[in-house]
Amino acid sequence: MSEVALHALPSSVSRETLTPLLDDVRSREAVLQAIIRRFEQHYGDSLEALEARLARGEGREHPDWEDSIEWRNTVETLQRIRVMRRLLEWLLPSIVLSPTS
Repeated sequence: MSEVALHALPSSVSRETLTPLLDDVRSREAVLQAIIRRFEQHYGDSLEALEARLARGEGREHPDWEDSIEWRNTVETLQRIRVMRRLLEWLLPSIVLSPTS
């Protein structure tokens, strides 16, 4: 049995409290994906390609460097958001409804 299954969730955590969190995470994921698409369209390439050009001294400090930092932060945040989404999607079905639900 997994460690998660061995411990009860706090009484304030229920499907009713986690479902809106999952909705929020999905919305945030969509926003972050849109930001990444905007950078991809603007630069016509991937973040890695932009970072490589900047490392070679190609590109402008303003706004290319700032964009690469924002883009990298967005990619890393999206990765964390996806972990949170997968965790919530995994956890929600395992929550047993209480008799009062």
